[in-house]
Amino acid sequence: MLAQKTEAELIQKIRKELLMLPYYGCFDYLTFKLEDTKVTLGGYAMRPTLKEDAERSLKSIERISKVENEIEVLPLSPNDDQIRWAVFRAIYRDPALSRYAPGGGLYGGPVNRRRGGAFFGGPFERWNMPAGTLEPLGSFPIHIIVKEGNVILVGIVDNKSDSDRANILANGVSGVFGVKNLLAVEKAK
Repeated sequence: MLAQKTEAELIQKIRKELLMLPYYGCFDYLTFKLEDTKVTLGGYAMRPTLKEDAERSLKSIERISKVENEIEVLPLSPNDDQIRWAVFRAIYRDPALSRYAPGGGLYGGPVNRRRGGAFFGGPFERWNMPAGTLEPLGSFPIHIIVKEGNVILVGIVDNKSDSDRANILANGVSGVFGVKNLLAVEKAK
């Protein structure tokens, strides 16, 4: 029982450290897996500094003995940057989805997410990693990952129609080759 409590506390500390990273945003997606005292980081970072900062922040936690950093740094691409912002505007400015924007967007109050406004526990899939192997985390309900014109939508939404709408909007952005929709639907309490 004590071991479970200390593991839960360590997981919370890891989450907090990663969510406090200054440049972690909508176009990044970090995950982690804790095995005893070893942490494996995964996901995507738009900037190499985020990958380095994530590893450094976890190495400062007392009970962590090893950090394996498998975060993929996305290639620098002006085209991908244009797609990121176009998909961001399409989703977060859409009247039906703007409530997911930080601060509630154009048409309402802040989104009421469980666990203090952050997204935890949904499915995650990398192009080269099996789904469900790492615990996802982030403060944007919908993360937008763009790699070489391909878009991955990751996060959690309130219902299937919001997931479908985000997928349609992302597919409609000029220059997008394909969209992988990994948005999970939040289960009602």
